[in-house]
Amino acid sequence: MLPPFLHRPLKRAYYALFTARYRMGQERILRRIRRQQAPVRVVFFAANLSMWKYQRLYEALSAHPRFQVHLVLSPYTYYSREQQEQNLAELRAHFDALGISYIDYDPAASAPFDVRRALQPDILCYPQPYDHNLCPEHDSTRFYDRLLVYYPYAFWTATGDWSYNHPFHNVAWRLYYSTVLHRDEARRLCFAGDRNVRVVGYPDADDYLGRTDWADPWKPQSRPLKRIIWAPHFTITAEHGTNRHSNFLWMAGFMDRLAEKYADRIQVAFKPHPRLRTELYRHPDWGKERTDAYYRRWAESPNTQFVEGGYRDLFMTSDAMIHDSASFTVEYHYTQKPVFYVQGADNTYYDHLSAFGRAAIDAHYQGRTPEAIEDFLGSVVLGGADSMQPVRRRFYERYLLPPGGRTVLENTLADLYQALGIHE
Repeated sequence: MLPPFLHRPLKRAYYALFTARYRMGQERILRRIRRQQAPVRVVFFAANLSMWKYQRLYEALSAHPRFQVHLVLSPYTYYSREQQEQNLAELRAHFDALGISYIDYDPAASAPFDVRRALQPDILCYPQPYDHNLCPEHDSTRFYDRLLVYYPYAFWTATGDWSYNHPFHNVAWRLYYSTVLHRDEARRLCFAGDRNVRVVGYPDADDYLGRTDWADPWKPQSRPLKRIIWAPHFTITAEHGTNRHSNFLWMAGFMDRLAEKYADRIQVAFKPHPRLRTELYRHPDWGKERTDAYYRRWAESPNTQFVEGGYRDLFMTSDAMIHDSASFTVEYHYTQKPVFYVQGADNTYYDHLSAFGRAAIDAHYQGRTPEAIEDFLGSVVLGGADSMQPVRRRFYERYLLPPGGRTVLENTLADLYQALGIHE
């Protein structure tokens, strides 16, 4: 879309013209909504369960007489066909259990459901801010003239144009960000500044802070064991550039051995990034057969399990986590339990973090060797010598509580209703 040779001032001017074109259409929609009493047509896209952050907002708008709400399943097109099918199966099971109707998706269909033609939406809520990651009939590039809304699918810890300055960020009507630090990053990096940003808190905070009835997703054991989550990221090759921070390739065998060595004292839940399987299928040393066998082994061993989809119950019923993830760097702190961050070989990922991201990682135990991980397991998880607990508590109180003493949903609805001229 944008010529790569343009310098930043020229890019900024280009985006000013680019966004002005679509903002006029957005203003027309807003005037109509404020003037008329017709239902506001809202579409929510769900790509996979772990990135579905709109449950509470969907339920609130569905219950309001001014809104006509549709839920559309639409997997990420860069995932393998098998992973798309798995993600869709999880989403169907989740929404079926809640009695929520949805417009389904068939990866083999030649013509997916045409949202624009069939639903004529006013507002569209997206799971990610990236262009061309959904099928063309659902992709955000087709709806720049509509009111695009976005809850981050993850707690942003890194900084750069890739996280704050895509076309979507500039065109979107509302970006509901988690903290004032994220708003400040948008003001600094996005060509549109922070004009469309509202700070409401992280959408999952309402679940973490508002629930006590956590389900127990762990395998039953003959006696209590310490419950540890291993959550590797998907960035396993140099092609991921500065975003590369996964240690999976060397940790795969080590974590197998660790779970076996301490089988009488721990159980381990393998909770990889949803994209890791697709990346391993493409890796020359792994491929589909080896990858599927590895995942299957974690699912079947007595003191291990493979976890897909939602993870909040898993988090809240665990004792500790070992990971090199991005969003989990922040999100696991809702549990206030011990957590270990596995550094990369040269730790260049840390250099690309925002101040917020560094604060989150600094509240972790850290290391980059098998010995450091095993020491964390022995001293902190099994031994109880948790010296980082006060640091995690300060991070939790400073950054993880929604602003204004209200829930994230309340903050979001207050802004939506006011902007649309709708009474609660």
